[in-house]
Amino acid sequence: MKWRQQTKIGKLLTIAALLSIFSCSEKETSNASSSNLPAARGKTGEIIVVMDTMYWHDELGEALRSVFSATLPGTLRGEKMFSLRKAHGTQLNNVLKQHKNLIFVMTLEQNSPAAQRIKSFFPEAGLQQIASDSSLFYQVVPNSFAVGQIVLFLFGQTNKQLANHLRINRRKMQDIFAEAERKRITAGLSKLRAKDALESRVAKTHGIELLLPRGFEFVKEQVSLDKKTGFLWVRMPDAEVDKSLILAYKPYESDKQFREDSIIAWRNAICKAHLYGDPAKPHTFVVTESLEPPVFRESTVNGKYAKEMRGLWRTNNSTMGGPFISYTFADAQKGIIYYYEGLIFAPSRDRKREIIRELEAILRAAKY
Repeated sequence: MKWRQQTKIGKLLTIAALLSIFSCSEKETSNASSSNLPAARGKTGEIIVVMDTMYWHDELGEALRSVFSATLPGTLRGEKMFSLRKAHGTQLNNVLKQHKNLIFVMTLEQNSPAAQRIKSFFPEAGLQQIASDSSLFYQVVPNSFAVGQIVLFLFGQTNKQLANHLRINRRKMQDIFAEAERKRITAGLSKLRAKDALESRVAKTHGIELLLPRGFEFVKEQVSLDKKTGFLWVRMPDAEVDKSLILAYKPYESDKQFREDSIIAWRNAICKAHLYGDPAKPHTFVVTESLEPPVFRESTVNGKYAKEMRGLWRTNNSTMGGPFISYTFADAQKGIIYYYEGLIFAPSRDRKREIIRELEAILRAAKY
């Protein structure tokens, strides 16, 4: 088994080595290096897909859209995970090539001028390797044409084969760009980091280091004498977008605390005790929307196991609501389990995808 794994890794490394010269395969980039490449451009959450138009409307194009244009969980209006813009292979220009997120798509059975244009990026040895190994179907190459760029090359022997690979590896493909976007956002937020008394207070009182950009204000906190149980609420109030971060923790007892029903019950208890649409009216406490149940997946915080939850919240009297994202994680040495959430109230904003991405970046930057 180990030999097979090493062999497959070796093949991927070979493909990576071949693809690493893509950005130098054309005359205009033959002398390019990271020091003289332009900065990547483009909208957050947008991906340029370079492929032949005729395949965009068949099974392969449908598979691409089902993966990258999937609905983002926890959005009331069914926002898409990414916005896709298709570019014809023969119309690829320098502006498009410098986009933050690029996908090149081709299979060996494609013979149109657009497909031949995309194939020209592949050295002959790379095409031969694709022809001989049907398990190879993708490679990620950063900074191909611009600094801060992620380029995903998708390839295969046939369209049907590549479409199957995409459907089977759906989450892996989505995470390539989700992680790239998060890293960019985190880098930007770090420059806006408050680095003031609030972050220091949180670290000292709650024993966890949070990334808190300027603008977040202290709202409420509680902590037990032994610091094993606590709650914190910080908020960035704004007329258009109101963002809140809540942190709660308690003694870690067993893995049952990571069960989905346990996490939802804990969240509801936290919100009923501390979060109100109107503090003067106790019946306006926040609840988890059950008509659109939250969606869970396994993830990481600070490189350790976490349970991610995305869903919708509303006040008990249904006058306010919006999306939220949270992570539940544990510190085995301290014997503490944490619940860390970002929630949004932005009724005037039709699209909230990028705000959720920002909160996700903040939450996953926590250090404990």
